[in-house]
Amino acid sequence: MSGPPPPAVQNFGFDVRVAWRRDDPVIAADAIDFWTRNDLLPPGVDPGGRARELIAAAYKDGSLAAVSTATIERIDQLRARFAVIRGATDKAFRRSHAQLALAVPSHEALCSWAVAHPDEKVAGAIAFVDAREWGDFARLPIWPESNLSLAGYDQLGRQVRVRWFDHFRFDAEAAPRPLPAAAPVAAPDVEFRPAWRLADPRIEADAIAFWNRLANLPKDVKAEERAKELVLAAYQEGRIVGVVTASLGILPQVRARMAMLRGAVDRDLRRSHIGFAMLLGAPRILESWSTEHPHERLAGIGGIIESPELMAAQSQPYWPISRFGLIGFTPDGRQIRVTWFEHFRLD
Repeated sequence: MSGPPPPAVQNFGFDVRVAWRRDDPVIAADAIDFWTRNDLLPPGVDPGGRARELIAAAYKDGSLAAVSTATIERIDQLRARFAVIRGATDKAFRRSHAQLALAVPSHEALCSWAVAHPDEKVAGAIAFVDAREWGDFARLPIWPESNLSLAGYDQLGRQVRVRWFDHFRFDAEAAPRPLPAAAPVAAPDVEFRPAWRLADPRIEADAIAFWNRLANLPKDVKAEERAKELVLAAYQEGRIVGVVTASLGILPQVRARMAMLRGAVDRDLRRSHIGFAMLLGAPRILESWSTEHPHERLAGIGGIIESPELMAAQSQPYWPISRFGLIGFTPDGRQIRVTWFEHFRLD
């Protein structure tokens, strides 16, 4: 997923040369020799055709050590077109950082090209990863160099890792209401109170009264039971005006235990950014609890976008401030988003 770039581009001692859409004959010839020498291309793949898909190449002392290539394909799970990335490394450099050296230059080359060619509507980069080939690195939900984030698994059991381009919007012609570019400053008279696993009788009673007043709970949900799932409550002048709750469970798409958030804001305050401020506060509470209770194996936060305030910004597939990134859709078309805890490691 998108996010802040590393403090400095790490080339790990490699000479990285960008090749995307440049038809560089020298890099192409080196790559063809590299694939042939290492027997890396699947049967039936034309080396010349693959050379036209080069993104970048990493050289060491004048010899080609690794390459990245991509094809542009539609990914139905995400309802968008992506640069599908592949990587190949010379056998002599398998334990080097050659592929890591390619990560940032490859992303920048693809993103710049996507910006310059808006008609292509390329939403980001995606990779299909065999975890057995990546060892402990595959246990990181987000790869630090490339910011490729786990978004699920394909039919072959490979990890699906995604990074959305910052500029991409699902409906480029519309003018959706954007989320704040920086953390919103709540009104001075709004107080946010943590509630996760505190069994605070005052907050629970206020939340029950809040839900009853709004009549917004599903018919099969008891307010008293939902109150046990409170994460955060927002108060204004002593009156509860918003709540966040979470249920813990395995999210099948990512095969990890996530805290699925729900939020509700008083109707009179739904354009105040209180809902978004709660979205920022709740993960901090849950991540702290997850760190203190590692046996719970809580991997991050998930949510299905339903609130009007958040739906207004759903054309933006990644929200930088909250780090909520789109990983798919429900059968009825609602967005599924997740953010991963930094300390968590996959099984």
